[in-house]
Amino acid sequence: MYWPAFALFVCVVLVLLAGFPVAFTLGGTALLFALGGAMAGVFDISFLGTMPNRLFGIMSNETLVAVPLF
Repeated sequence: MYWPAFALFVCVVLVLLAGFPVAFTLGGTALLFALGGAMAGVFDISFLGTMPNRLFGIMSNETLVAVPLF
């Protein structure tokens, strides 16, 4: 098994058991591992620059906005 994936899973479980909310746990551990990957030279940090545009596109989709209303 690829050990960074296992380490990410263990970190997520530990942070969730510490009592942090799920959204902050998933986002925070993903950012920490992305920064670690950038320092190791296996991840290009410029990929994170596309996140705001993609998230805004998802949030402005009227079909997805209506889902919580059902």
